[in-house]
Amino acid sequence: MSDFWDAASAIATTGATAVALGFGWHELRMRRKEETDRQAAQARLVVPVIDGNRGEVVNHSSEPLLELRIIRADADQPNGDPVAVRWSDEDQRTFRNVSAGQTHYLELREQSWGPLFIDSIEVGTDEGIAPSNATNHRLTIQFMDAAGLRWQRVGLQPPTRILGEFSVPCPNPA
Repeated sequence: MSDFWDAASAIATTGATAVALGFGWHELRMRRKEETDRQAAQARLVVPVIDGNRGEVVNHSSEPLLELRIIRADADQPNGDPVAVRWSDEDQRTFRNVSAGQTHYLELREQSWGPLFIDSIEVGTDEGIAPSNATNHRLTIQFMDAAGLRWQRVGLQPPTRILGEFSVPCPNPA
């Protein structure tokens, strides 16, 4: 009978240990998530958008950015392939010490994308910063927040941490 109680005790001890480890693992994951959310607080407030013929990056946070790079501007064609958007050659795309509330602009250039068709009838030339049927116009930016963490943001998607060096801004598409 004592063997039965020894076995039951061992099973109960093993079960209690597993439950305790599960609670510890859950607590560790929650702390990591809270830390990641805390670190991304400023990054979520750096917003890149394309508005008409202009790309804008606004630092809505109350802290400065130590560095900001506008990497590229693009949109999606109907088949899902990206199409590069041109910008003015005079525009600066790397900035240091971007103040809280500051906005940087990128003037986007219109270009000809070929004939414009409506209901299979050619009605003129498709001109604009991207083809008229392109969607999801976006800027890709990389920046260093006030804590020295590097981030990338593609359009309005959530920011992601960069663990290596910044990318070099893409050359103006031909």
